[in-house]
Amino acid sequence: MILWASSGTLDPPITDQAAETERVWDLFLYLAYGVFAFVLILVVYVVIRFRRRDDRLPRQKHYNIPLEIAYTLIPFVVVMGLFAVTFVTVRAIDETDENPELTVHVTAFQWQWKFEYPESGVTVIGGADSDIAELVLPAKTSVLFEMESLDVIHSFWVTAFRFKRDIIPGRSTSFSVDIGDAAGAYPNAGVCAEYCGLDHAKMQFSVLVLEPDDFDAWLVEQASDQSSEQPVEQAVGS
Repeated sequence: MILWASSGTLDPPITDQAAETERVWDLFLYLAYGVFAFVLILVVYVVIRFRRRDDRLPRQKHYNIPLEIAYTLIPFVVVMGLFAVTFVTVRAIDETDENPELTVHVTAFQWQWKFEYPESGVTVIGGADSDIAELVLPAKTSVLFEMESLDVIHSFWVTAFRFKRDIIPGRSTSFSVDIGDAAGAYPNAGVCAEYCGLDHAKMQFSVLVLEPDDFDAWLVEQASDQSSEQPVEQAVGS
């Protein structure tokens, strides 16, 4: 199993959507580097080439039509290209899978998380400060997250997803991801990204991605453990 430590840097992307987000980010970043380098070269060239050599005024020119067209048209084309790439990517990321292989119901509340797997009846919920919730997912699987909040506005953010979504009380929301071949543990990879009260900083959770067979075995084990605990809880309550 691969263990990634969260130490101030983002975890590697573990979904197809996250990888697409990274590609768009890299595109913007490298273009910004290119523009910076081009402008820097022009500034250095102008400073050296047209530096003052004597008291004569340089040749004055009021306009340069080809140059003005170029520095208007080129940025316009670049901006429109980036807009098109962003629009297509956002639509793809925002698309919800109508037939997911796994559904996870996420409940946010002050100040913890609850993850339910309705098809198997398994529930994972955080407890004390040292017992944060763990979101367990299978690799190479499409997952639908259905989310709700029990109190205030929260925001579900997994850094390895490169995606976050607000969870508003009284309104259910959802999104889909395609988990890649990224089996491993991602400690404290999930957080609430919306200030939600006094203990907002404690709303963290870990992510564990298992191979599909290991995930099925985990579900069976959790279902068995939770079914055996239920009569005890009922007896204590009575």
